[in-house]
Amino acid sequence: MWNWNSFARPFASFAFLSALACAQEIDPKLYDPSDAVRLAAVEAIIQAGGSRAPEQLRVSCKDGSGDIQRLAVAGIVNFYLPGYVKTGVKAKFTKIGDKIVRNNTEWLLDPWVRVREEDGDAIVGVLRDPKSEAAKLEAAQALGALRYKKALPDLYPLLKSKNDPLMMAALRAVETSGDKAAAQETVFLVRDLNEKIHLRVMAIQGVFRNEGALPDLAEVFARSRNAKSRAGAMEAIAMIASPDSKGLFEQNLNHKEAGVRAAAAEGLGRMGASDKKADLEKLFEEEGSMRPRLGQAYALVKFGDRSETELSPLTYLFNTLNSIAWKDVASAYLEELARDPNIRIALRGKIVEATSAEKQGLAGILAKVGGVEDKATLDALANDKDQKVAQEGLKAAKALNARLP
Repeated sequence: MWNWNSFARPFASFAFLSALACAQEIDPKLYDPSDAVRLAAVEAIIQAGGSRAPEQLRVSCKDGSGDIQRLAVAGIVNFYLPGYVKTGVKAKFTKIGDKIVRNNTEWLLDPWVRVREEDGDAIVGVLRDPKSEAAKLEAAQALGALRYKKALPDLYPLLKSKNDPLMMAALRAVETSGDKAAAQETVFLVRDLNEKIHLRVMAIQGVFRNEGALPDLAEVFARSRNAKSRAGAMEAIAMIASPDSKGLFEQNLNHKEAGVRAAAAEGLGRMGASDKKADLEKLFEEEGSMRPRLGQAYALVKFGDRSETELSPLTYLFNTLNSIAWKDVASAYLEELARDPNIRIALRGKIVEATSAEKQGLAGILAKVGGVEDKATLDALANDKDQKVAQEGLKAAKALNARLP
């Protein structure tokens, strides 16, 4: 016998939810029985944008479809990082995975921007109750991109999942969280068989200067047969720069591997071992490889070499901003050095004769570590006749203003 009630119940439920959604100003299509309709509604919300988009997308984070969850999570990220989700006519006819930027592991929220707790918690909800593995991965990656520190307890279990993409996403979230204690949660992966994972874990120990990882890092350096692993371990030890590591740095200033030589010099510079200045000056003059020479230049500036001649260490680092291959290394060193106001004075003095690449690099550095006294410099760069410089200068000026009290 035909049971009308069982047939009508889903539609009655939909009608009730639609009425409730309208009362709460939520798009009723988000509750439609059809996956296709709900998916289209999520796409439309992301396309339209606006301050209420996350509120709507939080509803879809609880959807029963993994595809919809995944796109809703990406849509929330897109609210904070515009461009994370591709929009437009072409994007409308692509697969879910192709709607989200392929290099999503490179997107990162500025540290002075805060994610609303209800948005971050909605993404954590997907991590806890994903309707597909792709949705779970998207949530983990999103939490890293948004620097959502509160999610760390939910991300730690992924480190033991044996699922490499999920592990990498969790590691990135740890790295971007800014939580030093979180680094210790990853130490057990220092010897992971996946090279990308164990190199990332060692880098995290260095970034957070986790002295508790030093025994493990020293063992990797001593026993590994892989050159990348040895260099990665020494770089992490150099970032930590414990006084107890001075002997290790001294022993490896002339190591046969360039990466190890670079890290050894860097470590001595960071710990302020100025008694090695004469040795590093000689090495800097004679070194034939770029990477070690950059590390040696950094160390000499840390030791107090403020000379601005054409061949000086500081000038060498600044000029390397022109190198596509090495500008990131030089920029990282200069960013750390530029925390010293006297170094920033010297760098500002180089603008007059600086190349486009040098100006762009300096803008990025001052955006991160500059002070009130650097505003005029960034304003000048924002009005530079070179369009690329002007764009970087304007972006840096906005970032500096947002960061300063």
